Amino acid sequence: MLLLIIFFAVFIGAFIQGATGLGLGLVITAILPFFLTVKETTLLVISLLIISGLTVTCKYYKHLVWKEILGFLVVVLVGRFVAFFILSAYGDMDFLKIWLGVVLLLIVIYQLLSAKKMDTIVELSPRRKNVSQIGLGFTAGLIGGVFGLGGPFIVLYFLLFYPQKKFSYIVSVQAVTTVASLFSISIHAVNGDFYPSFFTYFLIGLVAVILGTNLGLRLFEKVNATIVKRITIVLITVSAITIILFA
Repeated sequence: MLLLIIFFAVFIGAFIQGATGLGLGLVITAILPFFLTVKETTLLVISLLIISGLTVTCKYYKHLVWKEILGFLVVVLVGRFVAFFILSAYGDMDFLKIWLGVVLLLIVIYQLLSAKKMDTIVELSPRRKNVSQIGLGFTAGLIGGVFGLGGPFIVLYFLLFYPQKKFSYIVSVQAVTTVASLFSISIHAVNGDFYPSFFTYFLIGLVAVILGTNLGLRLFEKVNATIVKRITIVLITVSAITIILFA
């Protein structure tokens, strides 16, 4: 039963991930903490994000400009390094699930407060770019490394950075997510943090993420940037309400 739950949670999340740029982590963390610890859930999410991210990055690689995302990526990795120590120390404790719900709720509030501004921003000023890069980058790294939920902050940054370039937006989101996830998985592997059943769950999730991501990408090519933004905000809202009410 758990394997079926993992498959469908990952498939739905991957489908939305392919269509909007995020969703995999949000959907999985809204479901699996009922059956696994936060640490187990996060390591599975991060591992699957690598597969999903590589799928999208390879498909739209020609739209990726590394020099435009490098500064943001470095800040994200700093956040991931800090998150490593938190997850290693407290990831098996139930109280972290409460914090997971709180973080999701704060993400929703932040997104709702930012929604109207996102529709009106055309170009970031140099000062705003630097502030957003540090603030959103570190938050994305920290929250992503502890809960696997850094996507909304990465998405928000690149929606601001590429307001009218949806292909540059989605490939940048996925490239940063992929590199950051590889970094996190590497240091957790060295630390011996993987649990015995991880690889079984990963193989089930692998099939689901490949199927879901590719179907989601077909939808992405048919929608405009405004719709993508709206779906993003709705997705975060629904996921947050779910985890707060039932976790």
